[in-house]
Amino acid sequence: MTTYVILVAVLIGLSILLTFDTTWMSLLQGTRNELVFAERNKEYGAFDLRQSYTSRLGMAMVAAIAFFAVVVGTPYAISKLGDKAPAPDKVKIVEVNLDLFEEDQPEEPPPPPEVIPPPQPQIETVQFTAVEASDEPVEAPPPTQEDLKETTASTTTQEGEKIDAPPPPPPVEEVTYDLAAVQEQPEFSGGMAQMYSYLKKNIKYPDMEFDAGIQGKVYVEFVVEKDGSVEDVSIRRGVSPGLDKEALRAVKSMPKWTPGKMNGKAVKVRFTIPVDFKLQ
Repeated sequence: MTTYVILVAVLIGLSILLTFDTTWMSLLQGTRNELVFAERNKEYGAFDLRQSYTSRLGMAMVAAIAFFAVVVGTPYAISKLGDKAPAPDKVKIVEVNLDLFEEDQPEEPPPPPEVIPPPQPQIETVQFTAVEASDEPVEAPPPTQEDLKETTASTTTQEGEKIDAPPPPPPVEEVTYDLAAVQEQPEFSGGMAQMYSYLKKNIKYPDMEFDAGIQGKVYVEFVVEKDGSVEDVSIRRGVSPGLDKEALRAVKSMPKWTPGKMNGKAVKVRFTIPVDFKLQ
């Protein structure tokens, strides 16, 4: 707002200077106007405009100042007369002696109750004594087979409950490896070419498929056991019942392979081969 006030003051000052210019060159100077219009029609508009210019300029300046004051001063006056923001409350600083306060210690939770395991039942056992050849009489003979059926053999004899012994653990199933997972792959005696030669010699083309002109490849899956025998023979992808059955028979009749190995030990390996039936 200060900038606008300064600007208006400068404009007013310049206007006043122009108004009070009394030099002969000023078009508003009264003596010059009288001489210029001495023998002319003073009713002409130019003479009247020059004579009344000063009054009209003053009125215009007053009007402009009033308008500026209204436009600029009204918002300022409203802001001053409006609701004032409440003054912030004074904050009173109080010194506090922290030594007078004791830090609250959290209460420790009570310890969990002690879990007492239930008493284990005392198992009835009978002392097993090794039998040694001796001429001296035996004070405590070893238990008989009938005694061991009803109780448990141990290093001492004690009374207690008769509890059946737990069953033996189930046998661990041997892993059957895929062909790509073994370090040494199983091998037919003489190689794969010899295996296909063996199948070609031992396969008999079924009459029904031969008469119907059915041919194709039967994919047979089997497992080479650790001893090299061929087991778990099945059809992976067949062609017809007759060709599938003949392919199974021929693969089952193969002699033992050299088994696959992992870390130098023989393992079971799953193998898949195509058995080709082709009419000539």
